[in-house]
Amino acid sequence: MSIVGLSERAEKAEQLQADLKRLNRMLQAAHRSSIDIKESYDFYILALKEFNKENIEESDIYYDRAMYELTSAINAAKIKIKGAIFHSPRTLSYFVNLYGLYAVLFASLAIFSFSFLIYRYSDVRLMGVPLWSSFFAGLGSSSKILADVANCLCRYDLASRYRRFWYMALPLLSMIFGYMAYLVFSSSFIALNDNPQGRDFSIIFICFLTGFLTKWLIGRSLLARL
Repeated sequence: MSIVGLSERAEKAEQLQADLKRLNRMLQAAHRSSIDIKESYDFYILALKEFNKENIEESDIYYDRAMYELTSAINAAKIKIKGAIFHSPRTLSYFVNLYGLYAVLFASLAIFSFSFLIYRYSDVRLMGVPLWSSFFAGLGSSSKILADVANCLCRYDLASRYRRFWYMALPLLSMIFGYMAYLVFSSSFIALNDNPQGRDFSIIFICFLTGFLTKWLIGRSLLARL
């Protein structure tokens, strides 16, 4: 086989591997939504076995059949009323799981809530620390959730993260981090802008950034313990 042929085969194998991973996530979402995926899953396993044997053409055929069976199963789960077809709770749940819509809804509500808290309670202080420091951090972490979901949708056409409800803890943790960030950066140990207004804007940005990086900070702390 020529070098060009080997290169094309390698590209096809790489694309098929990505497609199989995506199909696996789709099957998981369908299974969680109580959609019958037995036929599709059987062909997915066959495609995976052939791929591991480097039989790319055969694996691609089984992959196409698995996709066809999955589409058929989703259509079969829809509701038919007087000749019209509507989405059922199961199919709606499938798309919500697949595209991370729970995370999108939660993050959107969190952004609205933190924006309201900033507007309504910006002057409230706790032990001398303005609560807007925590609210801006919560706003940052909520924005991070939306950014991660958007990134997954752009890269994989589905949400590979935030498939569980653990992400709801991020805004709460970020509020603590934002509070502490204010204490650190408002102290005399770290020099910021001498202008009071400019200093406040700098700390606001730092609190927001701290919230945005909360997930990364948690990951770094866990790695440090290993």
